[in-house]
Formats: sequence, C-alpha cells, structure tokens
Amino acid sequence: MSEQFDEVRDTVRNQYLNWRELLLQLNEQCVVTQHKLSINVNEPRELLGGALFARTLASSQAAILLLEYGLLAQAKTVLRSALESLFALAAIEAKPALALKLAQSHEANKASLADKIIQWENPDLKASISALIAEAELDKIKSNQSEKFNTYQLADHAGMKDYYLSTYVLLSFPAHASVVDLIYHLITDDYGNVIGLKNEPLLDKQEFTWAIAIEIQLLAAKAVKGIFGINCVDIQAHENALRTLIAQLDN
Repeated sequence: MSEQFDEVRDTVRNQYLNWRELLLQLNEQCVVTQHKLSINVNEPRELLGGALFARTLASSQAAILLLEYGLLAQAKTVLRSALESLFALAAIEAKPALALKLAQSHEANKASLADKIIQWENPDLKASISALIAEAELDKIKSNQSEKFNTYQLADHAGMKDYYLSTYVLLSFPAHASVVDLIYHLITDDYGNVIGLKNEPLLDKQEFTWAIAIEIQLLAAKAVKGIFGINCVDIQAHENALRTLIAQLDN
C-alpha cells in the first residue's frame, strides 16, 4: 500500500509540477508571515484575524496532501472549509466593526448546539449529557438571542458573494456527496453506458482544484495585509503566475 501511495504522489507531483510549486512557494511565504504577526489579544479583529488566517492556511495545506494522493473529492471538501474561514477573514478585513459581532456570535453557536442536544432521542445519549449539564441550563443556553452569521452572510460582508455562488457551491457538491459529483466514479463506454465503477486515486483534471487552493491563499494574504498592514507575498506576481497557468490550459 505504501509503495502504491508513493507512486501516486510522484505521478501527481510530476503531472502538476508548476501548480504545486506555485502553491508551495505561496504557502511558505504565508506561513513565515503567520509566525511574524504581532497580535493584540485584546483586539477582536486582530485575534480573530490571526486565528482565521491560520485555519485558512492549514486547510489549504491539507488539500495539498489530499491532492498528492489523488483524493480529489476530499481535497475539494477541505478547500470548501478553507473558504468558510476565508470569508470570515475577508469580512472582518472589509468591515472592522464586524469582528466583535462575530466573536459574540459564539453564544448563538452555543444556543444552536443546545437546541440540537435537547432533540436527542437515544436514552444513552441523553443520559451522557445530563451527567454534565442540567436540562434547565440547556434551555437557558438555547434561549440566547445573539446574532448568528452564516457562510453566505460572511461572504457578502467580504464582498465575495459571487465567489460563494460559484466556487463555494461547486465545492459543496463533493462535500455533500451529491449525485452530480458521484459521476466521477462511473466508467462509461463510447456510447455513455455505465460499464463499471472506479475509486480513488483520481489523477486527471486536478488543475481546477490546485487553482482554487492558490487563489484562497492569495485572498487570505490580501486580507492579512488589510488587517495587519503586512505584505505576505508579492500578490501581483503570484496572480500573474496563476493566470499564466490557467491560460496554458486553453492551449
């Protein structure tokens, strides 16, 4: 199994050499910047900004590992998660006052969780939580009316609504195992008849996913520049390099 994985990884690294090198170069510079950030922990925008930047980078890094082993659907799912942290990061960069409200939305998340727990039906499951917290306390937490933000709202605040309605939606198909994404597992003949199924690794047509990972890190770098005033990378140079790679696909 190890030898097979090594062979897949080597194939992907060779087939998508330029995409991988651009992403790794960008990621390395972003990580260096991440460790240089001077964060005021009493300033919600900086505290959230640092944490969201770290999460966005980590998710992008996870996608690299998955892509290298041909786990395309899984890489897309992780990049969807990266977009969720990116939307929040870009939102507090665009609207500084939003950072405090986003931090306070933690109470709304707790209320939502309490609501789900109250609906548990399994006796053993209910007993496990009752030993930790009283039902009256759960009801109290559930009643909290703090403002809650969903992914679409954060993308809108970030000025990235179109990105949500396009890239995020496309990445949601593998995340939810939608039928439109499951067709990648079908083997068809020249007439479109299904003659078999295939499993990972999927090594073809990864370019779109590498491009998304690169763009996510570029957008994260822009947001960090706005929040902390630090240039992670030469954004324009990397954007030009990405455009060049995309243009080559049409040739």
